[in-house]
Amino acid sequence: MAIPAWLPVTISSAGTILAFAAFAWQVHRTRFNQSVDLLFRQENDFFGTAKKAQRVKAAHGLLAGQILEAEPILDFFETMALLQRRKALDKEMVWHTFFYWIDHYYEAAKDLIKTRQNVDPLVWKDFVSFVSTLRKFQSERSGAVPYRPPSPDQVTSFLEEELTEAT
Repeated sequence: MAIPAWLPVTISSAGTILAFAAFAWQVHRTRFNQSVDLLFRQENDFFGTAKKAQRVKAAHGLLAGQILEAEPILDFFETMALLQRRKALDKEMVWHTFFYWIDHYYEAAKDLIKTRQNVDPLVWKDFVSFVSTLRKFQSERSGAVPYRPPSPDQVTSFLEEELTEAT
């Protein structure tokens, strides 16, 4: 009995399709693993000794209405925002790990950020839109409970809590 002419072509095509699907899956898994690794590195940096000292200085400055000492922290979040926008970081993982700090630092610095953006509109531009994206995600996750930004008292309590980070 002769093999139909279409059978080798069909088997070869199916093998090629399976190979491409496996390759696409591997690319997806690799990107995910890299995102997780990058998130862990960001987390280790943020909760590391050097960044804790910066966070204490930032809290002192923000409680005094000054942004200069907070710039390294805002820059950190700006970089994280860029990485998330470029899909190097997963939004849900960033939200889960950093939303509390991102949200509170933004509330503490938002007026100072706006003042700086009047001079240079690109300063912390990704960070501002990042906060909006994460707040929307927070609302979606909470379902019936609408998102409310931290109150001024909650921001003050947060900054006072940050003052204890270096100890």
